Amino acid sequence: MRSGIKTNSIILLIASIISFSGLLYILYKINTNLVVAINIYHTEFNWIHVLMASGHIFVFLFHFYALIYLFIHFRHFKALRPIKIVLLMLGVFSLLAIGVEKVMIDEIAREYRLGWDIGEIVILNSAYIMNMIFSILIFVFLLRTFKLIHLENAVSPRIDEDIFIIAQCLGVFSGLTGLLFTLHMIRFVSKDILADKYWVFIPFYILFLIPYGLAVCYWLVLKMRQRIPDWYDEKQIQDMSRSALLTLLLSVPGIAVLLFFQVPHSVFYLIYYVFMILFLFSGSTLYHFKIKDAV
Repeated sequence: MRSGIKTNSIILLIASIISFSGLLYILYKINTNLVVAINIYHTEFNWIHVLMASGHIFVFLFHFYALIYLFIHFRHFKALRPIKIVLLMLGVFSLLAIGVEKVMIDEIAREYRLGWDIGEIVILNSAYIMNMIFSILIFVFLLRTFKLIHLENAVSPRIDEDIFIIAQCLGVFSGLTGLLFTLHMIRFVSKDILADKYWVFIPFYILFLIPYGLAVCYWLVLKMRQRIPDWYDEKQIQDMSRSALLTLLLSVPGIAVLLFFQVPHSVFYLIYYVFMILFLFSGSTLYHFKIKDAV
């Protein structure tokens, strides 16, 4: 097991360096040759555009790998727990920053073509800087991880409970983010845009679900490898049953909130409902499993 973690640590260490270098190149091009960097006038692709696109894709995949590695580390090591919690939170926000970058690039290109002032460049730079900070902190964390892996007694019994708790925390975050984004769109975005181009926002909802989806997929892989009939212990089953009932009861007033808004397309009812159920179920499960006993 330690050899597998060591191999993943080496790969991720190299990936963090490449990610940081790619972000540095992107940041340099954005601030020195904006027109070419984001292809404002949709000219034919050249090597700069290829490097920019490749850099963005690599940074996106790096976040996947880094988050999964943190799940693995949570499960196998008790050490460095506060640092891992901070890294996990920063990784989720850094992943969402990639969506912000896409929005800002499109908005900057539109405003540039119209001859307007481009104030969004500050937000775009801030999003890239957040990605860079995450790459740097992962690199530093991995250097400490190498020392931990080589300790004979470093590997503790596998802690599946931590992954269960992390999944619920990410479910709360993903659900709340999706709910707030939906309410913001319905309240402040033009109804014509939402009705005609609602599909444009679907990738952002998928992005919101990625952290939770990674945690759940990792949990499922663990349980399938263990080949045990009971994936959850008795307490987890009881807590999830209570949470399911509470979610059912709260879902009615939760969906009734949309009565106060003019929803431009029926797809937003479905999206709102999915994220509401995720938020309620994960939040109530986390409360019954961890918070209730501690209070």
